[in-house]
Amino acid sequence: MNSFILDILADPVTQKPLCYNEQIHKFTGESGTFDIIKDVPVLLPKEEEKSTFNYQQHYEEDAKAFDYFEEWHPVYREENRRLHQQILNAIPAKADIILDVGCGGAWLASALIPQGKKVISMDISTTNPLRAMEVVSSPSHSGLVADVFHLPIRKNSVDCIVAAEIIEHVKDPQLFIASLFNVLKPGGRLIITTPYNETIQYSLCIHCNKRTPHHAHIHSFTEAKIKSLSPSLASGTVTRVFNNKLIINFKLHMLLRFLPFRLWSFVDGIVCRLVKQKSLRLMMVVKK
Repeated sequence: MNSFILDILADPVTQKPLCYNEQIHKFTGESGTFDIIKDVPVLLPKEEEKSTFNYQQHYEEDAKAFDYFEEWHPVYREENRRLHQQILNAIPAKADIILDVGCGGAWLASALIPQGKKVISMDISTTNPLRAMEVVSSPSHSGLVADVFHLPIRKNSVDCIVAAEIIEHVKDPQLFIASLFNVLKPGGRLIITTPYNETIQYSLCIHCNKRTPHHAHIHSFTEAKIKSLSPSLASGTVTRVFNNKLIINFKLHMLLRFLPFRLWSFVDGIVCRLVKQKSLRLMMVVKK
């Protein structure tokens, strides 16, 4: 197991330090004993600490049903590439340890580790962190199975946190932000992206006969709404919209894909100012 992550892990319930037992290859803490699978700590709270709905099991099944590592359709691939560039551009150059919340296909580790950064690929499922470690094997990369609402990381220990396309899925967005903000070092940044002003569509589930949101999105955000969730102790909060739908609809992305990021961002920014309601993505950067 990579040493840098050992220094910042904590009990997911009590936030007290964990003890690594080398003989049994497990962590022990005040709330119990925690497994390590292929050097990836599984630091989830015990069942009695969880809510009635077992969302950990839901996203475990989601990670199996949806392959986050497969190749995307060209249109979505280009949109994702620009999304990733926006996020990378917001990460401070001096940031050393970056926490990737909902690590998906480990794109962040793939991009940052060659730059000398340390990355923790975290997910509530065991599938994605394990695969992330296989895809990006490095002493500067660690996987972590954890729940943001019971975050097993010490306070003031991470330089930058990226939560890309996650907040629209969680039960309590304000608590989600507060929990992540808590583990940021002073001067650190929390980077959140989400669909912009999304109209959430529902269908009637054939299994439970209840209204079910498409894509498991349960929240929609504008700049004002997401900014209202910013912690009171934040030293600054900036929002912006990007990835305008008109560019994709008119297939201009096929031409603009050849532009370097800053020039593309300038063009996209103009279109978003003119036709803001067609913007696809919203980013909030919170500074501690």
